Amino acid sequence: MVATKILPAVFFLGAVAFLGTAASLAQGAQQPAAKPAARIPYSAFKEVHVDQQCHILPYPGSPDAGKSKPRLRKDPVLCHLESENASQHLEDTVVGEELHQNLVSIREHEFVLQNVTPEPRWFVVEQFVPKGWVVDSDPQPSEMDGATALFRVYAEPGQIVRLHVGVRHTRPLHAKRPNMKIY
Repeated sequence: MVATKILPAVFFLGAVAFLGTAASLAQGAQQPAAKPAARIPYSAFKEVHVDQQCHILPYPGSPDAGKSKPRLRKDPVLCHLESENASQHLEDTVVGEELHQNLVSIREHEFVLQNVTPEPRWFVVEQFVPKGWVVDSDPQPSEMDGATALFRVYAEPGQIVRLHVGVRHTRPLHAKRPNMKIY
């Protein structure tokens, strides 16, 4: 009695598998196979460009560089973020005889970059700096390109390097004139 229930079930599963295979073969015959997109290996360039979210950017000399919306990708072995922090605090400064109070906002994170090639590489980290914010990092960026800070980091083959990047915004709150003179 058990064999009579199992046999139809096995037959049904075999038929489903056969129909699925036949359908995929028929579908494949109608559509030409898509060619995989040609990827340029990291070793083809002496620099690896990444943005503030560790997206790997097209190298300026690559075919994707001129596109208005290049396809960005991530590789956590090559680049990932650690220690992402955001904070605010009040900061007092004295200007003449007035006490100025500012609200300071800080955003910072650490890039962990690994050279996975057998040759030395430069990483170029492109950090967007919003209007009214300044870079508050050590080291400072090697250059600014509009609102983008460019940090250049050198890595030997297989080496892992870390880069701390912070941005700071200071917003004045108010000024107080103290009762006593400040010397």
